Amino acid sequence: MTVVAVVVCATAGVACAGSSGTGSGHTGTSDAARNVTAADTPGPAGATTGTTTSPATTSPTTTGPATTGTTGGADTGQPATPARCATPGLTLSTVAPAGGSAMGHHGLVLVFRNTTKSPCALTGYPGVAASGTNGQHAADATRSSVGSIFPQTPRSQVVLAPDGTASAGLEWTVVPMGTQGSCPDYIGLTVTPPGETRSLQLARALSFCGEFQIHPLVAGADAGGIAQ
Repeated sequence: MTVVAVVVCATAGVACAGSSGTGSGHTGTSDAARNVTAADTPGPAGATTGTTTSPATTSPTTTGPATTGTTGGADTGQPATPARCATPGLTLSTVAPAGGSAMGHHGLVLVFRNTTKSPCALTGYPGVAASGTNGQHAADATRSSVGSIFPQTPRSQVVLAPDGTASAGLEWTVVPMGTQGSCPDYIGLTVTPPGETRSLQLARALSFCGEFQIHPLVAGADAGGIAQ
C-alpha cells in the first residue's frame, strides 16, 4: 500500500512533502489522494508553502515562557534598611535655634552625630528629662510636632551616614505661671535616643516654667529651621 502511494505522487508530479506535513492520524493512501487532487488545481506550491510554515510559527511560543521565568525571578536589588542608631555610637551636642527666642519661649537644638563606620537610622522623638539642682530627675519634656520657635515637624525616619547628623528642637517657656515668682532652675539634661534605654548626659543650666517640649528628629543639624 505504501509503494502505491509513492508511485501516485511521482506520477502526478506532486512533491510528497505534502503527505509528511499532514500530521499524525492519516494513512499514506489518504495523503496521496489529497496530493493528487491538489495537482489538478493551479498553484500547488503555494499550498505546500503554507503547510510548511504553519508548524514553524509554533517555535516562538516555546521561548516565551523561558524569558518570562527569567525576568520574574530577578532580584530587586533594593538596599536593606539600616539598623537603629545605638547610644554608644552617638554623640550629643547643642546649637542655638536659628531664630533665637520668641514670645517668652527659649530653646535648643539637640544634635546627634553618628560616630560609627556604618549608616544607622533614628525615627521619632528623643526622650528628654531635666535634672534639678540636687541632680535628681525633675521634669520630662512632652512630645509635640509643632512649637512656637520650631515649625511643624512630621515624624519620619532619618538615616545618618557615618559622621552624619540628626537633630530635634527642644523648647520651653520662661514666663512664671500662677503664683510662681520665678521659674525653677535646672542643671542638666538626660537625653535618650529613640528606641534606646541608654542615655546621654548634657550639662546645661536652664530655667523654665511649663511647656517643656521636644519635637521629632529631622536630618541635619538645624532641626528644620524655625517658623516664619
